[in-house]
Amino acid sequence: MNVTLAQLRAFERIVRLGSFRAAAQELRLTQPSVSQRIRELESELKTQLFVRRGPRVSLTAEGHALVEYADRLLLATGEMVERFQTRDPLKGMLRLGLNESFALICLPDLLRRLEQRYPDIKTSVVVGDTGTVSRMLDQQELDIAVVSEPAVGPHVTREPIGRNRLGWFARADFAIAREMLSPLDLCRFHLIVSPPTARLHETVTRWFAEAGALPQRVSTCNSLSVTMLTILQGTAIGLVPVRVMRDDLERGRVKLIPVKPDVPAHRVSICYQSSEFGPGLQVLVDLTRELVAQHKLFT
Repeated sequence: MNVTLAQLRAFERIVRLGSFRAAAQELRLTQPSVSQRIRELESELKTQLFVRRGPRVSLTAEGHALVEYADRLLLATGEMVERFQTRDPLKGMLRLGLNESFALICLPDLLRRLEQRYPDIKTSVVVGDTGTVSRMLDQQELDIAVVSEPAVGPHVTREPIGRNRLGWFARADFAIAREMLSPLDLCRFHLIVSPPTARLHETVTRWFAEAGALPQRVSTCNSLSVTMLTILQGTAIGLVPVRVMRDDLERGRVKLIPVKPDVPAHRVSICYQSSEFGPGLQVLVDLTRELVAQHKLFT
């Protein structure tokens, strides 16, 4: 089917203005050109759209049905043109990538504040680990992301926003044999960590290796929420960002296991496509920093 935007625009203007002549004047076309577009549209749709009564016209039932479709398509087209002419992702579909720490603590606030400033904004959110989010940024599948230890190319700008402190957590009734545990001490327990695509997996692997320790039983999980649940149920000891366990720690549901040496914190950055940077993305960068500070997400 070869329905064109020009045909739909002519149809929409006739509906709004009430006549072919008025539509032609606004579109800066001749009246015969507008009539030709409507004939082509009716031919493609195989239906009559207007009843002509002299200079005035009225819609048929099928014409009334087309109005909503035409409005949606023309609105989407206008959004698309504005998005790419301004290079501003906040003018259309914002493609947002997040690490799970930010998503769990800050995402609801971020979406609410974006909607207050940009009521028509649409957001596509990807929550993933460093490997997933970095790859999508590199392939320009995301406009902006909050990611730990990003591995991205020069076309992506990185702005540090803090460090994500990591800690070993166990259920509150877990018995600690001594005041401070070493990697060798932890090796005999069932541990749960992020999968190899995550920077955390590389961090914990190096942490054990540098101590000459080899854990006996390690499970992996790509969901921070599920990992936290596994810890709460006492199934395993998990390495997760300290901030996301703060509420459970304060309620006495889990305990932070003291270890030496500390597990290195992850540097977190806001990353965005350099070619898209402008006032819109600056608003989003500033808003992200504000939420990180408000929720004390990173140190």
